[in-house]
Amino acid sequence: MHEEVYALTSDFGAYVERFPHPETGTPLAVKDFLDVAGQTTRNGTPGLGHHVAVEDSDAVARLRAAGYVPVARTTVPELAWSSRTPGCRNPWAPDRDAGGSSGGSAVAVALGDVPVALGTDTGGSIRIPAALCGVAGLRPTHGTVPMRGVTPLTPSMDTVGPIAATAADCLAVHRILAGTAEPAPDTVAGLRLGWPEHLWGTKIDPEVLRIIESAAGTLRAAGAEIVPVELPLGHRYARTAGFTTMLFESARQWWRAYTEDPSGLRGRAIGQLKAGTEVTQEDYDAARARAREIAAEVDAAFTEVDALLMPTLPVTAAPADTETVEVGGREEPLENAYYRLTALASVSGHPALTVPAGLTEAGLPVGAQLVGPRRREALLCLLGGVIEAGPPARALARARTGRTRP
Repeated sequence: MHEEVYALTSDFGAYVERFPHPETGTPLAVKDFLDVAGQTTRNGTPGLGHHVAVEDSDAVARLRAAGYVPVARTTVPELAWSSRTPGCRNPWAPDRDAGGSSGGSAVAVALGDVPVALGTDTGGSIRIPAALCGVAGLRPTHGTVPMRGVTPLTPSMDTVGPIAATAADCLAVHRILAGTAEPAPDTVAGLRLGWPEHLWGTKIDPEVLRIIESAAGTLRAAGAEIVPVELPLGHRYARTAGFTTMLFESARQWWRAYTEDPSGLRGRAIGQLKAGTEVTQEDYDAARARAREIAAEVDAAFTEVDALLMPTLPVTAAPADTETVEVGGREEPLENAYYRLTALASVSGHPALTVPAGLTEAGLPVGAQLVGPRRREALLCLLGGVIEAGPPARALARARTGRTRP
């Protein structure tokens, strides 16, 4: 079984290693950032941070105890320092991007090779590839899932979470990872959802917006109210605060090790770590202070609404050979576009879920993102399940089923 799983996914670049195992249980793919006992954690690098794990990371250990069996390690860019995964192709359009940095995990689930995969999410690394590959991905509340045995990038923002076919599957795995989850209401009727339209404005693909508006319509039909909400600090500063934090903390984690062994990296991560050494302590402190202000702003919004609804990304999967995308009639760096709408929850520490919401006319998936109060992952998954039951999302699910491995 193990060799078959590896062979089935290798053509899309999802797996970098297969694990021999005698156990039986639910197959689990693990991002190459989490320790699996007896296996080498490589962090997507030629050598930096490589180590043979003596024991499972806490996340893997909890899932193993619940009957999951790690069967493979999934592809990741160097140190997860990218929102795209080199060599990993999108199952819906092999000439397009699968997203990152948990791109291998998203592809493995989208192909149906495994029912669930673990990813990490710092700036959007679960949600971005899950949305681009037409599956669900959950970034839990920061601090609720233990990080022991997970390679650090930006500890103040790093999280571990599941990628799966549906929101319900994500919640089932999250409850194991976190040990608990705050209960959700029985229905979405009467819930108020904030619609922070100013976060994307005109910088969004019209087809993406149409599908997210359809998701809002599905929630309204189920009895939820959609109301406008503004997050001015998040709009202006989330991306900068998050990026500054990632640069500074990742350099603190890895720059010295890289200078001692420059052969350990060979790609984009080198420039990111070098840039991080140039971020001053004062700049970092200011970014963390701004992050606290943004978190307080989002907390305040949740005194008026139960959750936020927005696109996961303003665009669909970009061609693999491009570094820019057109948004609102202007060219924009791809990384900026992918990160724009995931940054809010990454910086504030709130839980965020992406669910497949529909397909564009070109047949590319669009993800709807839900952000909620701390530890309310079950609420987000309830809302996500309603979106998944809408006609556009059902059509996507049927098309995905037709693409999975026999």
